[in-house]
Amino acid sequence: MKKYFVIITALFILISCGSEEVVIYDVENGQTLAQLSVTSATIPTPVEGASIELEVQVTTKSGSDRAVSLVADASSTATPDQYTIDGLVIPAGEFTTTVTISSNFAALPEEGSTTLVLNLDGIAGASNAIFSNETLTVSFFRECPEAPTPGDWIVNMQDSYGDGWQSTTSNGGPGLTVTLSTGEVFEVGLCTPYEANTYACTPELSSGSATITIPDGVESAEWFFPGDFWGEMSFQIIAPSGNTVAEFGPGTAAGVFEIDYCGQ
Repeated sequence: MKKYFVIITALFILISCGSEEVVIYDVENGQTLAQLSVTSATIPTPVEGASIELEVQVTTKSGSDRAVSLVADASSTATPDQYTIDGLVIPAGEFTTTVTISSNFAALPEEGSTTLVLNLDGIAGASNAIFSNETLTVSFFRECPEAPTPGDWIVNMQDSYGDGWQSTTSNGGPGLTVTLSTGEVFEVGLCTPYEANTYACTPELSSGSATITIPDGVESAEWFFPGDFWGEMSFQIIAPSGNTVAEFGPGTAAGVFEIDYCGQ
């Protein structure tokens, strides 16, 4: 009896395998599976802003547009003014939408980064949707330009003793020097009354300003301060926008100094 049972079972398996039906997924009425095409991204942001694109993908289609719900997680450190999100609608008859996340340079922190965590929370008309890759983490940070903005840069200069600049000797010395990548060189400073000045200095003893006009096409600039012999010299550098991008007080050490091109 046991032998016959084994033979019958084997025949049943063969018949079942031979008559197996291929299941075709119903893209209109089936359960929706939704996912993000990426789960992490970084957006280095120059002054003009930046953006990334990603897809929200679903396994079903609809005869009408479907809104996508991407919700900022409580763990996010990014604030709403630092980014925008567009493309949160899957068009009728489509399986995907392209979402664009853009960053706002002016609202980002001057140093460090900020993070946006987004959760794929829902697809309109699909209350029973299943989500995969449903969390996206985006890091934003400022990407400072390496070149100065073309235009008029103002150098405001002061001498606390009121006798002009003496940078390397008790009687005088060179001025602040700016060397452009094009080879053009500017030199500015307050004239000293104690010796002949070797550059086109500003004829003021206590305070004065000089203008450096930077043309288009400059890729970089080196700013060099010769020193402060008596500890009396100070200066500020103003970008064409009116923003102060460097400020140094009396006693500043000689050498190349940095400009905050993010703030220009």
